[in-house]
Amino acid sequence: MRCPPKRNILSRAVWAMAGVTLLVGTLVIGITWVVTNHLAQQEANNRLGELLDTIEETVRIACFIEDAQLATEVARGLIRNSEVAAVSIRSLNQELGREERSGQLSQNSAAALRRDIYSPFDPTRRVGEIELQPNREALEQRTFRESLFVGLVLAAQLALLTLAVIFIVLRLIVAPIKAISDRLHLLKPTLGERLPAPPGHGGNEIGRLVDDINGLTEDLVAALEEEHSLRLRQAMDERKYRDIFENAESGIFVADGQGTLLSHNRSLARLSGQEERPGGMPPNLLALPWGQPEQTAALLRSCLESNSAQEDDLELALPDNPRWLHLSLTPIGDALVQGIASDITQRKLVETFAQRMTVTDLLTSLGNRMGLEQQIREMIILNPKQPFALLLINLDGFKRINDGQGFDVGNELLLMAANRLRNCIKGSDWLGRTSGDEFALLLPNVEGQEVPSKVAHRIVETLGLAYELGEIPAFVGSSVGIALYPEDGRELLTLLRNAELALDRVKRSGGRDYQFFHPSMAAAAENRRRLENELRLAAERQELRLFYQPIVDIQQNRLAGAEALIRWVHPQQGMVPPDDFIPVAEETGLIQEIGLWVLETACDQLQQWRREGREDLYLSINVSGSQIPHGLPPSAVMEALSRRSLPPGALVLEITEGVLMSDMKQALEWLQALRQVGIRIYLDDFGTGYSSLSYLKRFPVTTVKVDKSFVRDMGQDSSDRALVEAIVAMTRSLGLEVVAEGVENEAQLALLRGMGTRYGQGYHFSRPVPAGDFSAVAERLETLLQATPGAPG
Repeated sequence: MRCPPKRNILSRAVWAMAGVTLLVGTLVIGITWVVTNHLAQQEANNRLGELLDTIEETVRIACFIEDAQLATEVARGLIRNSEVAAVSIRSLNQELGREERSGQLSQNSAAALRRDIYSPFDPTRRVGEIELQPNREALEQRTFRESLFVGLVLAAQLALLTLAVIFIVLRLIVAPIKAISDRLHLLKPTLGERLPAPPGHGGNEIGRLVDDINGLTEDLVAALEEEHSLRLRQAMDERKYRDIFENAESGIFVADGQGTLLSHNRSLARLSGQEERPGGMPPNLLALPWGQPEQTAALLRSCLESNSAQEDDLELALPDNPRWLHLSLTPIGDALVQGIASDITQRKLVETFAQRMTVTDLLTSLGNRMGLEQQIREMIILNPKQPFALLLINLDGFKRINDGQGFDVGNELLLMAANRLRNCIKGSDWLGRTSGDEFALLLPNVEGQEVPSKVAHRIVETLGLAYELGEIPAFVGSSVGIALYPEDGRELLTLLRNAELALDRVKRSGGRDYQFFHPSMAAAAENRRRLENELRLAAERQELRLFYQPIVDIQQNRLAGAEALIRWVHPQQGMVPPDDFIPVAEETGLIQEIGLWVLETACDQLQQWRREGREDLYLSINVSGSQIPHGLPPSAVMEALSRRSLPPGALVLEITEGVLMSDMKQALEWLQALRQVGIRIYLDDFGTGYSSLSYLKRFPVTTVKVDKSFVRDMGQDSSDRALVEAIVAMTRSLGLEVVAEGVENEAQLALLRGMGTRYGQGYHFSRPVPAGDFSAVAERLETLLQATPGAPG
């Protein structure tokens, strides 16, 4: 296709260059004209100035002497110059001479040249002036001639230059480009044809242009082929996407900012429960039966406003069963979003179950410790002014049954206890199991102690009944600690701590009862904490002492040994009773360190007695259940004896029935290991606990110590006397010895001798004394016993 003559590059180039040349030429000539005029004016002024310089000295004299004739002659001489239109010479007092060109002054508007004239003898003294009026007409004629000449020369140069440029451009640029354009119209690039470079232009810009055209042609052909391939793939992908869109398990949709559904798949209708709905899927996403429609609208709005992906878990309130969908929205432009809805109902059920399990006891299905804390927080937050009661319930003796009869029996007992507790409360009360053998009860909207007292009493009575766990009924008691909100604490931790303090007070008092929290309990707990800290320091500062109470063979009237009793000599409080600090030592683990110290100190004392000639005395020390088996291993006992060359029979270990019941298997192995090496075992406080004959037969004890509570009243109480006689007879029938504690007078001693009791211990013989006083006590006793009737000679 040929271009019209007016639009082809050749004619447009010629016209463009001609126009540019004309414009530039006019501009250049105009500028040259102005500049030439300006320069001519400057040259005229310069010439006139030089003319004034020439006659200045003469004018000075004329003005100085005010010589009018001389001034007039100078003016006539100046007016002869064709560039001067008028001349005026003045002194300070008068005009000395004036000449002007006839007919020129009125038409002349050129600026006059003035020069001050100074005295020829004093350059600072002004004596007159000369004024010279240029001849404008003469100047303009001269300037016009010079400017015209310069303009014609420039016009001729521009014309020649323009013709040369047009020729060169047409020859070297326009003609090759036109040739390329003509060939390009006939080119068939899809057939592999390429554009040849014009002759002589293979290595210049036109040649590179041809190469670029050929390169673009190849790229275009390749792009067209790739586009064709992409269209094919896009068509295939679109079919695949449509299949995926329609058959996806997740609901897929596109919606606008108002929730209007522009497209969606069948799964969205199925997941949203609208598949069977008359009329099918509603046209708006927000019209679905969301549990919280405002949450869905906020999610849609947030996605569009932030222009970022948003997601959330939303509940659908369907008639048959609720359903949870995970809705993920992504902005796709034009105020539209693409959404994916996934069914997460099963996951939500699992999460709900898991959350419930975190606050539920798996064995009893009651609440657990975390559930208790959550419930108390909710009660305080939701209604901070409503009072309630917190009851902590401990099963006394549960550990004995659980350890002795196994976990299965223990779990069965816990389930039975939980059912009994359910029967003791109302449906509005909260019940939970907070630890192995501890339950918690919340009584809402309860003020004062009356209702909690009744419930606690009912719980103690109910839990104290027999549990049918196999052939032999089992019995456990219960201790209940009660704290009231808000009197005993307005915060969770304070309320729990105070209830635990009340429970601890009940347990220390023997259990099977209930108590309300009292501020004195907190003070007692603080004292106990302080006692614990001071006890740690006491062991380091060697404030602990061993006192020794004699044990007498009342049948042979001789001193047989002594019991080592630990005492704490506090630097400020004086003597601290063992009942105050031994439980603290057991709870904190200090009993391990103290027990080893007692062993070492007792063996040192035995060694000292042997140096004093008392080889027949033995020494008994008390062993806590917390020391068995690792706190006081048999190897440590034998090592302490062997280091001092003491026989095993010199040391006696006293244990209580509680030690045997804590872990029967472990206690039995510990006792057997000690008995195998010759260490004697005393069973202390016999008669105050369970006092089972099976313990005496099963465990390798050598001696039974009758508790002082029975010995003290046996002279007045026949039942106590009968009980002591039974214990003595029973133990003797088993081949065991008996030590009677608490012998305080001669009458008690006589009764015990009559029963056949072998050993006695009590204030009748001596109070516990320090090691330094024991020798004197021993000598006094030996003297006393030798004088006793019936003593061996």
